[in-house]
Amino acid sequence: MSGQREKQKQETRSRLVSAGAKVFASRGLEGTRIGDIAREAGVAMGTLYTHFPDKDALFEEVMRAGKAAIIAGIEATNELDVDHETRDRLVMEGVVAFAEAYGPLFRLLLSRGGGQDPLRREVVDAIAELRVSEFEEGRHAGWVRPGLDYEAAARCEVGAVFHLLDWWLDDPSRMDRQDLIRALSDFRRFGVEGRSA
Repeated sequence: MSGQREKQKQETRSRLVSAGAKVFASRGLEGTRIGDIAREAGVAMGTLYTHFPDKDALFEEVMRAGKAAIIAGIEATNELDVDHETRDRLVMEGVVAFAEAYGPLFRLLLSRGGGQDPLRREVVDAIAELRVSEFEEGRHAGWVRPGLDYEAAARCEVGAVFHLLDWWLDDPSRMDRQDLIRALSDFRRFGVEGRSA
């Protein structure tokens, strides 16, 4: 019986995190009330408080869970035994799929609208750090151009990917999904002026 109870508890917690992501993304941390999240999750406020002491704790859980999902996806793709061009495309396919499935959470995770919010900075920093490591490996493999500032390039890339997907999520008819993935992959691979005709 306790196994079933634990499973239900985890399902409720997961529902609260998903509801929190949706509400935080649309109203921001300050504009969100605990009752909004409980209503979105379909639970009583008391149920929410059995899982989280306050909305700040839930916000932290939302951000950490989202960060873990994005990083795990990128790392799993980076471990595939494929050529670099294929890996870039697969990473962008994964990012687009995540953005499609979890649009509000995606926006919440990568938006810098939170100013100095350390949780939002942590997500962007973690993604940029992964890319910096890829650039360092790429220098040895010969696919990174000499003189590239890895940190600046990684942060430019994160910003460009976020802003293009943010624009596309508002109206996916603006661009075919495969064209979007190709544009993101090309940007990741060649930047703005790096590809020869």
